[in-house]
Amino acid sequence: MNRMLLIFAAVLLAAAAACACIFLMQNGGEPPAPQDDAGDGPGKDGNGDAGKDLVMTVDGRRVDTVWESNPSVEAIRKLAAEGLTIAMERYGGFEQTGSMEKAVERNDSAITVGPGDIVLYRGIQICLYYGENTYDFTRLGRIQNMSVPEITAMLDKPGVTVVFSLG
Repeated sequence: MNRMLLIFAAVLLAAAAACACIFLMQNGGEPPAPQDDAGDGPGKDGNGDAGKDLVMTVDGRRVDTVWESNPSVEAIRKLAAEGLTIAMERYGGFEQTGSMEKAVERNDSAITVGPGDIVLYRGIQICLYYGENTYDFTRLGRIQNMSVPEITAMLDKPGVTVVFSLG
């Protein structure tokens, strides 16, 4: 059984490395440019809430976040305009997860996430990571300006309340 797990892990690692190589070859060997939330991202281009950023607070603490530019984030931005509060629970010793009242569009792919990553799971659950995991997710964003120990201290507890708003 342990041998099968090791073989599976090796195959998974090789597949991830191959995907990374393909990505780099398609982008001229350059990693993606870092996203800047001061640019022309979602919510700043006249889509109804122009000039308003999607803001996330965890237990009342505003958390600096860089959001992806995808339909899932736009759907969450619309829900945030009406008020979106999610009670989350620790799961697996590496994430906080909680369900929204309704599902939003998703574009899942097999990705590996780590501390600070924010993902959508099955279109209805938002997960905040303080550890690592690999699964089919839609990437939503990433916590910025916090160290891994700070992220872990904020999230490694029985539960947190996350509020999404526009600011």
